[in-house]
Amino acid sequence: MSTRVFVHPGCYQDSARLMQVSRELAALPGVSEAVAMMGTGTNRRLLVDAGFPEAELARATPLDMIVALRTESPEALDAVQAALGRLLAGKGAIAAAGGGTAASRRPGTVAEALETHPEANLVSVAVPGPYAAFVANRGLDAGRSVFLFSDNVSLADEVALKRRAAGLGLLVMGPDCGTAILSGVGLGFANRVERGPVGIVGASGTGIQELSCLLDRRDVGISHAIGTGSRDLSEAVDGTMTEAGLALLARDPETKCVLLVAKHPAESVARRLHGILATLGKPVAVRYLGEPARGLVDGVLYAGSLDEAAEAAAKWAGARPSPEVAASVEPDEGTGPGQAIGDVRLVGLFGGGSLAAEARCVLAARGVETVVPAEKLSARAPLPAGNLVVDTGDDAYTVGRPHPMVDQTVRCELIRAAGADLSVRVLLLDLVLGDGAHPDPAPELVQCVVAARAARGGRPLAVVVSVCGSRRDPQGTARQEDVLRHAGIHVESSAALAAAEAATLLPLVHEEVAR
Repeated sequence: MSTRVFVHPGCYQDSARLMQVSRELAALPGVSEAVAMMGTGTNRRLLVDAGFPEAELARATPLDMIVALRTESPEALDAVQAALGRLLAGKGAIAAAGGGTAASRRPGTVAEALETHPEANLVSVAVPGPYAAFVANRGLDAGRSVFLFSDNVSLADEVALKRRAAGLGLLVMGPDCGTAILSGVGLGFANRVERGPVGIVGASGTGIQELSCLLDRRDVGISHAIGTGSRDLSEAVDGTMTEAGLALLARDPETKCVLLVAKHPAESVARRLHGILATLGKPVAVRYLGEPARGLVDGVLYAGSLDEAAEAAAKWAGARPSPEVAASVEPDEGTGPGQAIGDVRLVGLFGGGSLAAEARCVLAARGVETVVPAEKLSARAPLPAGNLVVDTGDDAYTVGRPHPMVDQTVRCELIRAAGADLSVRVLLLDLVLGDGAHPDPAPELVQCVVAARAARGGRPLAVVVSVCGSRRDPQGTARQEDVLRHAGIHVESSAALAAAEAATLLPLVHEEVAR
C-alpha cells in the first residue's frame, strides 16, 4: 500500500467541492482511500490518526487544501496524481500542484465580488468556520442577506450575526445551512422543484428537502424555502432567523401558506413562535421532527409527520387529498413488537438526520422501539443489540469523510455488515437526490444490498428505501426508484411511509420465523 499527501497552499474549497474531489478520486482504479479536506488542526490530526505522514501535514493551514491518497501500488499513485491535476484544473477552482490558480482571476473579497455582480442580493459563504463570521459580516455591510454554508462557527458569532441581520431586515441562513430555495434557485443541497404557493422555513436541511419533494409529487410548487441552520431554535439563538423568515413569507404575496420544520426546538422558543404562527395571517403547519402530532392549536396545525404537513399545504394549495398519508401518520397498535424478539430485528441506516428522526417517531407509534447506538457503528464490529436507527450523516461518521448523500462508502460498509448479521431481517434506508448529492446512487446501493443478501445463505432480508427526489432532479427520480424495485427493494416516497412499511414487515418476519 502506498500513501501520498498533497498540500495546495491558499486554495480554499467548500465542503461540497471537497466531497466531489474525494468521491471522484476514490472511484479511480487502484485507489483504496482518497480524502480531500482543508488543513485545519482537527483535520490534520484525523489524517495522522489514519496513518498519513505527520511531517507532510504539519505545514498545512486552514486555508490550504489537503489531498491524502492511499493506493495499491506506487504506479497507481502516480496515475492518481495526474488525474488529480486534471480534475482540479478542469473544474476551474484550483490548478494542479505547481501551476497557477484559476481562483487568482476571481474576486478575492466580498466587496470585489459585489463590484463584479452588483445585481446580486445574496452572499453565499463557504469558508473555514473561524473566518466565516468575518466574511458574513462583510455581506451584511453591503446590505445583502447571507447563505452561510460554513460549519464550525461559534454560537456567540451566530447569535451576533443573526441579531445584526434582523436589525438590518436581512437574513443570515446558517451557519451549517445545507438547504435553501429562493425564488426558484436552490442553494446547498436542494431539489429542483417548480415555483408555487407554499413557503417553507426550516432548521432542518433534509426536512426542507422532503417537504419540497412531497409537494412536487402533488404538483405543488415552492415560493421560497428559507433555511436557518440547526441551532436557530435553541434558547441561545431564540429563533431569530425563523421569525425573520416567517415574517418575509407572511409579507410575500406569492406565498399562500407556510410550513415550518425543525428538530428539537427549545420549549421557550416553541412557545414564543406559536404566538407568531397563530397570528401570521396565512395557513400554517408545523413539523417538529421526532414529536407526536398535536393537531390544531389556535389554528396552527402541529403535524405528526412531514407527510401530514405536506398534505395540509397541498390541500391549502388546491390539490386533491392523498390516501397514502393516513398510513404514515396513524398509529397502528399492535402491528409490531416493542423490542427485537429472538433473532429478528430491524436496522435503519440513514443519510438524512431529519429523516432518521422521522422514522424513529413512526416506528415508535407502531410499537417498534428503536435504539440509537451510544458508539459509532463499525463494519468491523458486531452490531449492538436491539432495533437500530442510525444517522450516518452525523459528525461521528463524516469527520474527515464526505457526507453519505455524496459518498455512500461508509453506509455501504454498514449495509454489508447488517446483511452478515442474520438477526437483521428488515433493513430501512433513505436515498436523497438533488443538486449536490451523489450523481447516481441507486445502482451503488443495490450492489451493496445484493452483496448483503448473498452473504446470508438464503435467509431473507427485506429492504425498504424512501426516495427523496423531485421530478426534475438530475439523477432522475423515477429511474432511481425503478433500479431499486428491480432489485426487489420496497420503495416509498417518504421516510414516514417507509418506516410504516418496515413496521408492518417486522411482525410478518416474526411469524415466518416462528413457523
